[in-house]
Amino acid sequence: MSATTDSRSMKSPLTVLLFLATLALGTGTLAQSPRLPSLGDASGGLLTTTEELELGRSLLREIRRAMPLVDDPEINFYLDALGQRLVSNAPDTTGAFHFLAVDNRQINAFAMPGGIVGMHSGLILETRDEAELAAVMAHEIAHVTQRHIARMFARGRDINFATGLAVLAGILAASIDPQLAQAAITGGMAAGIQSQIDYTRANEAEADRVGIQVLASTGFDPHAMADFFERLQELTRGAEDAVPEYLRTHPVTLGRISDARGRAEQIQGSFTRDETGAFPWVQARVRALGDPQRSVRRFTATSDHDPVQLYEAAVAYLELGQTREAARLLDRIPPLEAPTLTLTLAEVAQMRRRNDHPAALERLDELDSIYPGNPVVRQLQARVLHESGRHGDAVRVVDRLLRNQITPDPALLRLKAEAADAGGRIAVSREAMAEYFFHRGQYTEAVRQFDDALAARDASPRDIERIEHKRDTARQVAQDMPR
Repeated sequence: MSATTDSRSMKSPLTVLLFLATLALGTGTLAQSPRLPSLGDASGGLLTTTEELELGRSLLREIRRAMPLVDDPEINFYLDALGQRLVSNAPDTTGAFHFLAVDNRQINAFAMPGGIVGMHSGLILETRDEAELAAVMAHEIAHVTQRHIARMFARGRDINFATGLAVLAGILAASIDPQLAQAAITGGMAAGIQSQIDYTRANEAEADRVGIQVLASTGFDPHAMADFFERLQELTRGAEDAVPEYLRTHPVTLGRISDARGRAEQIQGSFTRDETGAFPWVQARVRALGDPQRSVRRFTATSDHDPVQLYEAAVAYLELGQTREAARLLDRIPPLEAPTLTLTLAEVAQMRRRNDHPAALERLDELDSIYPGNPVVRQLQARVLHESGRHGDAVRVVDRLLRNQITPDPALLRLKAEAADAGGRIAVSREAMAEYFFHRGQYTEAVRQFDDALAARDASPRDIERIEHKRDTARQVAQDMPR
């Protein structure tokens, strides 16, 4: 297989989730590996921190394979930066957190073991300011730090990795398609899924309490959580069939709103609703990339536009390949009324569309001097270097980025594979592509790519030793997963 093509047998997100939900069906159990922990014991003990983190790493790969994730670096960087600021003010944090933007218009969010927090694009669009978005993220962070999922496993007996995935698959399925989740539950495909989900709901009050404190400690208005709950209720008035999915998994009552409001009233201090100034611009970007045609229609339907609306339309036109129209709109945005990084990155995107790589690299170098080490700037530098034929330089920039990541970003691994392949470095390219597949949960394809790397004519003895170790790990995980 080429180093720059995906697996030929990619399953749809719902198919993969349904597959995961069937893992606990019947009497068979998933073979255990040293890399796949046995969760819990006969006494129903609490899931240990190490087991929870290991489950989280495995689950992160499954999420990347099964769920439609937003692949825009700017949106992902914003979400991660906001999440990490909240985590730094949260109690009892252990291990890394991973914040994922799910490309789904449902108003929903979820938390998983190992610090995984998912935010649907629909939720990002419906929050009214950065404080409301931070409130939801703080609530989900609290589910992790208070170890609600670990406590959930304490209720079971002889829980292994397979049943753990089945329970979590039910939660994930509900985040994409409630009907799919209900089919898995009522059909007996994952015994106990509904009771486990219900058990997590009992911890909502604790997640609210801790989340409000995290919100305030980060400098955000603690009233934002109650404000968002009220916003959800507004969205459901007169539309019983359009209940936001977040309400199905996180039930909101008048009492809960009152409790959240009362807790916020007790917290004194000076707070903000928008700490970074980036929220409306990110929200506009989510709208434009999600449905560029609709953004253009909304823009052309009115004549009076503010800078954010101009930016949204420009991003939409760029997405549609209308570079000249995008440039005209970007020129209308006053530089002092837009974040420098946001506006300049839009200009770089316009230059890339025109294949003006020297100008794009010049602007990126300027940004790198203003925001040294910014991962979005560096990733774009690597991409433009690759597009301009400087493949070796692109690989070096990607390697620097990967060294700073606890869990490799599959998008960076794929970029490295493409650049190395174009530069004639076959072993490096196949190794990077194998890691790309591994971190997307496509273990069999990862093994194939590692084999290709070992067979490459430019693989040195040192390369072979390293690649063989990685291949053996991928092969063991592939064998442990059910056929």
